[in-house]
Amino acid sequence: MKVIYIRHSGFLLDTGDAYFLFDYYKGSVPEMDTDKPLAVFTSHKHKDHFNPVVFGLADKYPHALFVLAKGVPYKNLSVKFSGNIARQNKISPGDFKNILPVKKDTKETVWLSNGKELVIRTLRSTDEGVAFLIRYNGRNYYHAGDLNMWVWENETEGYNKNMEQRYITEIGKLKGIKIDAAFIPFDPRLKDSAYKGPLAFLSYTDCRHVFPMHCWGDYGIIDNFIKEYPEYKDKIVRITNENMVFQL
Repeated sequence: MKVIYIRHSGFLLDTGDAYFLFDYYKGSVPEMDTDKPLAVFTSHKHKDHFNPVVFGLADKYPHALFVLAKGVPYKNLSVKFSGNIARQNKISPGDFKNILPVKKDTKETVWLSNGKELVIRTLRSTDEGVAFLIRYNGRNYYHAGDLNMWVWENETEGYNKNMEQRYITEIGKLKGIKIDAAFIPFDPRLKDSAYKGPLAFLSYTDCRHVFPMHCWGDYGIIDNFIKEYPEYKDKIVRITNENMVFQL
């Protein structure tokens, strides 16, 4: 299994016989084998998680499947693509036969172009959209999107307590599931509360590798977390820059 960090919350997971691209919005997408299936996941429509140019991947990768949280726009976008992605500079519903819109708290099973099963489960975000838990070839992978414990210092005590409860409720749905790789927010804008979400995730779940994301380029937050909580140093993947490749 290989994981490539692209930028912000964007990752490419290469399982060997399939590719899974999560929340691309900027950066260089690595070259992939066009004969292998590609599933492109978008957790919500925020500009730092979604860029409509991602649909252009279907030109080069004919087996691409786009898994979009409800609310992510793909109809009537004024974005020009080549090939069969758009006609007359507009996307209409008929142009997409490889789109899978998903709702919160749902489970979908699809078969990829290699004949293998991909099970997609969604959790409800504490911000917008969904988090993805996918199962492929007997392994589980989790991408949080914007599901996090968003505890802000300028919010009320009631808001923050409700946020904590909502987050625990959602990640509690992962209890008992062995996760091989998880991508979760380490957001420095939360200041003293930045580690609350990651700590809760690590406490409630059984995850082998945790990839910090949503760091806004401040990768020092990862090293500081490892120093403060050394008991998790073997789980936390240390990211220091874009385009890093991790062989797991």
